[in-house]
Amino acid sequence: MAVGTDTAMWHAAMLAWILAVPLWPITKFVVVVAHEGGHAMAAVALLRAVRKITFTRDGQGGTLHEIPFWPLSIVIAAAGYAGPSLFGLFAAWLLLHTEPVMVLWASMAFLVLMLPTLRGLIGWLIVPALLVVLFQVTTKAREEHLMLAAYVWVWLLLIGAVQRMILHATRGDWTVKENDTTRLSELTLVPSAVWSFVLLAGTIGALVWGGSLLLRMPA
Repeated sequence: MAVGTDTAMWHAAMLAWILAVPLWPITKFVVVVAHEGGHAMAAVALLRAVRKITFTRDGQGGTLHEIPFWPLSIVIAAAGYAGPSLFGLFAAWLLLHTEPVMVLWASMAFLVLMLPTLRGLIGWLIVPALLVVLFQVTTKAREEHLMLAAYVWVWLLLIGAVQRMILHATRGDWTVKENDTTRLSELTLVPSAVWSFVLLAGTIGALVWGGSLLLRMPA
C-alpha cells in the first residue's frame, strides 16, 4: 500500500469512528437503513416479497415481508443486525477489486431499489437524503476526497454495526419484545441474550476481517 493510501485509510477509520460513536445519535439513522436493508436483501434472496420498510424517529425500523418456511425465517431475522457488517464487507471487497467510486454507486443503486418499499415520512426523509449526499460526493468531489469518502463509508458500516450491537447489549434491548433477537429466540428457543452475544461477536469479527482487508489494500 502506498503511503498516501495508507494514511487516507487510517484517517478514514478515525473519521468513521467519530461518526459511529460520538455522533451515533445522528449516524444511527444511516446504520438502521443498512439494518433494514439486510432484512430486505435476505428476504429477496430467499424469494420472499418485501411489502414495506418503515423507520421511526428514534432510529429504529421494520421490514414487512412474506413469511417463509421456519428455517428461512431465522436467516431473515438474523440478517438485520448482520446487515451493516455484510454490506461493509461487500463494500471492502469492491474497494479491493474496483475503483472507490463504485462503492458509492453501488450504495446508491441499493438505496434506489429500496425506495418503492418505503412507507412513512421518516423513511422518505432518510433514504432520499442519503442518496443526495452520496450523489453529490460521487459527482462533484475531487478524486482524493471521493476516495476518502468511500473509505469512510465502508468503515462506518463496519464500525456502526458493532456500535449498534454494543448498545443493544448494554441497554438490555434484547429483553424488549418486537426485537430481532427476541424474534430469533422465539424461532429457535435459544435465549435472546445468546443471540445478542452471537451477533455482537459476528459484527466484531466482520470489523476485524474487513478492517484487515482495507488496511492491506494494494496501492
